[in-house]
Amino acid sequence: MFPRFTLLTLTGTLLLTGCATPPAASPADDFATGSSVINVFHQVTPADDGSTVILTVDGKEAGKLKKGERQWLRVNPGKHQIAGYVPTLLGRVSIQGVEVTTNEQDVTHVEYLVKDKPLFKQAVRQEEEKTPQG
Repeated sequence: MFPRFTLLTLTGTLLLTGCATPPAASPADDFATGSSVINVFHQVTPADDGSTVILTVDGKEAGKLKKGERQWLRVNPGKHQIAGYVPTLLGRVSIQGVEVTTNEQDVTHVEYLVKDKPLFKQAVRQEEEKTPQG
């Protein structure tokens, strides 16, 4: 009886293996190869509730931005809309974005913060920040 169940289990496993699909590409993969860099930073403010923001670039998800963290995004040079949203139980709350123009020579800095309302804004370059290699 034992060999029958072993054979049945092995056959079932082999048949189901063909149904498996490869994992989908990460949204951040789209923003890992461009020739210009955008540094997005989640600025901590007293009005911030600590929600994780889903970062979007030109309407495409680019990753999660947690309180106090930064994301380095590689994009093609040109104009880009940096925005995001916070998922909630009732849907999502969109966050006002900012349009930036990138080039290959300079890092573009964008800051997410909550004052009267949450927003993204272009920030001034800070020298102590190091661009990751890649």
